[in-house]
Amino acid sequence: MTTLFSSAQLAHLREQKEHDECLLFLSGPSAAKVPEALLRTKDIIAVNGSAGHLLDRGIAPFIYLVTDGRFPLHQCEAFKRHVMESRFTFINQEVYDSAPPSLQHWLVEHCFILRELYKREKSGPLKKIKYALFCAQNPSVVMEVPFSRKKRIRGFSKDITIGYCNCKTVAYAAIQLAYSLAYKKIVCAGFDLTHGGQRFYDQQTGTAMPSELTQDTQKIIAVLRFMKERINPPLFTLSTTTAIPYDIIPLLKQESGE
Repeated sequence: MTTLFSSAQLAHLREQKEHDECLLFLSGPSAAKVPEALLRTKDIIAVNGSAGHLLDRGIAPFIYLVTDGRFPLHQCEAFKRHVMESRFTFINQEVYDSAPPSLQHWLVEHCFILRELYKREKSGPLKKIKYALFCAQNPSVVMEVPFSRKKRIRGFSKDITIGYCNCKTVAYAAIQLAYSLAYKKIVCAGFDLTHGGQRFYDQQTGTAMPSELTQDTQKIIAVLRFMKERINPPLFTLSTTTAIPYDIIPLLKQESGE
């Protein structure tokens, strides 16, 4: 049995922060346009292959986050490099369970493991009653749990040690992680949901994995709107080409010299 990320470990990470602001360095094409000077002024949470872009420029992510079990299997050497050269690494249970036994032992030694609070956003009445009771016992997890089978669960965890809510993209897990770390401002780079789910680093490495972002875009936006209305985290975007409305994630204009 794996040991999940704990409250004591969260408190320790909060003490390790170097900046009040966090930059989520994601996978959309606009991430590659962020000036290096700006990347060096914030704590960075990088995901999947985006960490390689930073490391190649001598920028070590504060946190490296992977929630797709396919990435360590398809790009194992790159994944291990990203883990070893980032300060801290988070994976979820899926990444651990998808790994062969030899890799699982290595993951336990080098990564924090997060709990995914639900895998399927649609489920029957009994499971939805279970989720509603769970939220009543854990007020840091805010969920909208409709009883119709056709409607989706939408949620946000303000305490990552309890777990995180799924939203078809690692970016949403990164937002909940950054919120739990109590950053005063969370800035997204590469949260585009455009170009058919294209990842900027796939063009650099030529090792593309399948993406379902195009078909999931409206589902993701619906959950982000729920997040905005119920939580309203200090969240901004640098992307001037994004499918996410700016009333949900406002555009942050870069200051002169950044």
